[in-house]
Amino acid sequence: MKKSAQVIAIVLALAFFALPAFANNITIADGNYRTNETGIGQGAEDQETEPGMVNSQEWDLEGFFLDGNDLSMVGGFDFVNGVSTSPDYTSGDIFIAVENRPIFGDIDGTNGFDIVDNSYGFNYVFDLNFDSMEYSVLSLDGDSKVKTAYYAANEGSSPWQYVSGGSEIGRGIFSSSVIENTDFAGEIHYSLMGFDLSFLDAGTEFYSHFTMGCGNDNLMGQGTTAPVPEPATMVLLGSGLVGLAFYRRKMKK
Repeated sequence: MKKSAQVIAIVLALAFFALPAFANNITIADGNYRTNETGIGQGAEDQETEPGMVNSQEWDLEGFFLDGNDLSMVGGFDFVNGVSTSPDYTSGDIFIAVENRPIFGDIDGTNGFDIVDNSYGFNYVFDLNFDSMEYSVLSLDGDSKVKTAYYAANEGSSPWQYVSGGSEIGRGIFSSSVIENTDFAGEIHYSLMGFDLSFLDAGTEFYSHFTMGCGNDNLMGQGTTAPVPEPATMVLLGSGLVGLAFYRRKMKK
């Protein structure tokens, strides 16, 4: 009987630490429609790029996912290396809004990377460093500057990168991987994982945004950060950890 209880405790403990990296698809349509971008979930972005842009897997952004407070992305676009034939169009930064769904503003109608005094309604940004695979979290303010995507035809894909302003409120590391099996169409998919949203209050609704330098595709998400754990959940987790520790001690003996 005791052995069965130990096994149950171990299983419960491992379940807490073995949740899938892409547990909850929070992708939403960005409002720039091309083909099938009509709803929430994978149908909103799968095999869809922005109007007038190249419609190919290597430029396709496909999904935001949320696991507790861990935000991640999936796309046919190689987030780390980009597309070899277009080295200037690298990954941008991840922008977060917590007040209202952002409405992208107009840009000047010419192609080019424009630096503007406009955070487009976003309150925070994950400023990504792909050399070190580290990020800084910054709280944006009225003096913050961002860089817009290259193609003026796609104003809905701005902003692209954080430039300056605001204040740093956190740091972290992220990772990338190639994914072979997904529910998305297309043969090759890449991921970026490990963006911790715990700088937001528990239960905060937010919007996320990402694009690459050309603005070929615009990825939007809408989710809610993890709620404060209920006492019963904490007791269950604690029991599992105690059981796991006890089992390991028994095995050593």
